[in-house]
Amino acid sequence: MRSEVMVPEAEGGKEPAAERRRLLARLAVQPGLCAGCVHLRLVASPRSVFVRCGLADSDPAFPRYPALPVLRCAGFRPLPAPADADF
Repeated sequence: MRSEVMVPEAEGGKEPAAERRRLLARLAVQPGLCAGCVHLRLVASPRSVFVRCGLADSDPAFPRYPALPVLRCAGFRPLPAPADADF
């Protein structure tokens, strides 16, 4: 059974940042830009984790499951800094 997990900052997602980091650590290949993008969707099953591009839902120019690592992407939008970040 697969379940889709959204990053917390993307479109009102509910996933804690720690869970996102845990799922990203399970990937066999680093996702590149996707790891820090608001469009990142993680699809997890008990045995695998897949990177899905949420932008592909509204724009067919973007692949639903991009080849990793993503080094360039016209749709990349960085995650906002956490509210409690010390700068």
